Amino acid sequence: MKIKPLLNILIALVLVGCSLGENKKENTLSTDEWKLVYKTDRGGNKVFGSKDELISLIRKGYPIKIGWASRRKNDTTKTVEHTVDAQFLTIANGNEVFAQITPFLAQRPNLTSDSLSMTLLPVQSNWVLGTNGSISSVNIDYVKDTVRNSPPKLFGYGLSWFSKTSNPVKKVKPLWD
Repeated sequence: MKIKPLLNILIALVLVGCSLGENKKENTLSTDEWKLVYKTDRGGNKVFGSKDELISLIRKGYPIKIGWASRRKNDTTKTVEHTVDAQFLTIANGNEVFAQITPFLAQRPNLTSDSLSMTLLPVQSNWVLGTNGSISSVNIDYVKDTVRNSPPKLFGYGLSWFSKTSNPVKKVKPLWD
């Protein structure tokens, strides 16, 4: 009958272990967040991250976003920041990424009035952005009824490449705890 006390101890350990696991699950959540993976300066030079990591995430099927920002030269408090989903991704020669983004209408910001606004322009932009800082574009001007193709050139803005990742984070406790 020495087996029964050992069996009871084993059952108690399993229950305690399961209980601790449940408490751990209650204190954490899984959240999807966008992580900066790779960043270039306005000349297309790396300033942060790993292009190899970006390529690995693309190959695994993670969604990618690209961001850039600009400031007015005569008033650096006037700024715009853009982020877009990368729709069609190409890995060239295993070491460079090119992304087509969803075509969009050009916009002109009004950053000086009390109520900020954006005015849409009748020009559709179709872009390919690269991790080497390049842009290639086709622009359709609906008023002039023209199509302008621009061969690849330096974009002139730093590009930030983001990937969506799933990270466990601690559950936020109420203020009274």
